[in-house]
Amino acid sequence: MSRRILHPVHGTAQAPFFQAMRIRTRIPVTEHDRMVLEILGRYFDHLQGKDLARCCVDGRNSIKDGWAERKRVLTEDCSSRWAGYITKKSNDSWNTARRNQRRHLSDLESAISTIEKKLVLPVHSQSEREAIRKKEAENAKAESKKPRKLIFGYRTKHEHAMKRQRLDHLKSERDSLKKNLDNSVVHITRGGKQLLKNRLHLDEAGSEEFNWCAKWRAKRFTFGANGEKGVIYGNQTIRVSPDGTVDIDLPEKFSRLANSTTRGTTRYRLDTKAIFSYRGKEWLSQVNANRAVAYEVVFAAKGRIYLDASFTPESSECVPDLNKLLKDLKLRVLSVDLNHGFLAPVVLDRSGNMISRLNHIPFITEDLSASRRDGHLRQAITDVLNIAKYYECSMIVVENLGFDEMRSIGREKQASSPWFRRTVCGMPTAKFRDRLASMAIRHGIAVVGVPAAYSSIWGKEYWQDALSSKTHKISGHTAAAVVLGRRALGQRARRKTQASPGVITSERRTSGFYSIEEAEKSAGVVSYHVWSVNGKEPKCEETLNDTLRREGFGQIVRVRPKAPGTISGRSRSAKTVRADQVSLKDTYEERLTKASSKPTTVCL
Repeated sequence: MSRRILHPVHGTAQAPFFQAMRIRTRIPVTEHDRMVLEILGRYFDHLQGKDLARCCVDGRNSIKDGWAERKRVLTEDCSSRWAGYITKKSNDSWNTARRNQRRHLSDLESAISTIEKKLVLPVHSQSEREAIRKKEAENAKAESKKPRKLIFGYRTKHEHAMKRQRLDHLKSERDSLKKNLDNSVVHITRGGKQLLKNRLHLDEAGSEEFNWCAKWRAKRFTFGANGEKGVIYGNQTIRVSPDGTVDIDLPEKFSRLANSTTRGTTRYRLDTKAIFSYRGKEWLSQVNANRAVAYEVVFAAKGRIYLDASFTPESSECVPDLNKLLKDLKLRVLSVDLNHGFLAPVVLDRSGNMISRLNHIPFITEDLSASRRDGHLRQAITDVLNIAKYYECSMIVVENLGFDEMRSIGREKQASSPWFRRTVCGMPTAKFRDRLASMAIRHGIAVVGVPAAYSSIWGKEYWQDALSSKTHKISGHTAAAVVLGRRALGQRARRKTQASPGVITSERRTSGFYSIEEAEKSAGVVSYHVWSVNGKEPKCEETLNDTLRREGFGQIVRVRPKAPGTISGRSRSAKTVRADQVSLKDTYEERLTKASSKPTTVCL
């Protein structure tokens, strides 16, 4: 019988990247422009709701066979291009709802299975659990075995009864969800279900009816048009010229609002221009080449109006493949450990040795609005990319996490630790990985995801003390980042021999920085080596320039100066501490001579 691996440590994979780009600019509209755009938004909101309702009623047949018929019906009220955008948006909403249903069903099955397994176990209080653990430890010690892992039920009869009620509720929800899945029934709220619930509880939501109506209209009045390749400026319905002039093709019902007519086509031209300042060169090249550009008019709750442009650039960025990167002997890797409130980065070379020790990057997302949380996420990713470019890293290693299990059965397993569940579920692991991959492609940097199993445990056990010195002690999160980077490089995460920090052997890679021997090679001797100047250990050399310090990266230090034998123009001695004695060596050149004359491994 094969042993089941609960937490796999293999499975390094390069994150996929997408070339699609979406940029946004604000349109400083006049009062007349605002009136026209609100009229169009209200009209297309009516058409979108009608088509989505029909799509939900018809179910799967509406997506496959009824798409053309729905588009033909909508064309009578607007045009074929507007109808194509509306039907496509309805299909995307329906498919997203179906995926959410399957995901929710899987979470319900996991939660039900977890509760059923714990309900069959007897109830034990905390004192009874400790007594059982103590007895098991005594029995295992008498038999010279490792204590078994004990699984307990619930702590009190009241908790046991509450879980039985919750089990009935989850089963009822599961049966209803299965019925909807079998009949292809979905429930979609245009504008958001949470916003709709706030309408019934305005006092609890801390909002007024006027503000709620503004948010509701802003969520539903959005309209747009898909791009077309080969037509002038990439879009025939919402046309934005290179100088920023915006022309909107009006439905026949609103032809009276047109202020520009070309070859029988009624259009409305905005009085102001839309200028894309962010990624404007890419958008301009797309428009001048008449490649497809999709536009969307977005309304904000505060009265602002934005124009979004989505397109795929013709020239793609060159991101090297993972197999090609691992063949480069001069490869440098930036490994990042994502934690609650900060990121722990570390730079490694091809052998998995730490090159530079970096300060933690602040990353606070708790109790923030969605816009501010997204801004903090972008800032943290920008800091990571700046460090990668400064150290010429061609690859960034992150954890391949999603916390799917914690989100599905965390309430059943960690019921006594709500703070822990809230903290873990609040970490944007998947969003951080996906956003980092999409932003790193613009710099030609590959993003690799590795399993995070045992990274913190092995980092603290094998690498934290080994990479620390008397003046600088690395954190356990930095040590975990070292484990993640070594996994991506194909190295062992654990060290075969628990050697003392800083062992130098004849097989050890010589470099300008302090390094730890590779995990595949043994230490050779039980000793450690400390550079000293006049009997005192020197402080680490600062290598970060003022520019990066102003950007907030903190202090980056090298653990060992570049010059192997001197510091500040003076020769220095080395102090070798062994298990049974302490001896002082003379100079670096004499030690090299002795090392070359002896066949055995010598500490430098």
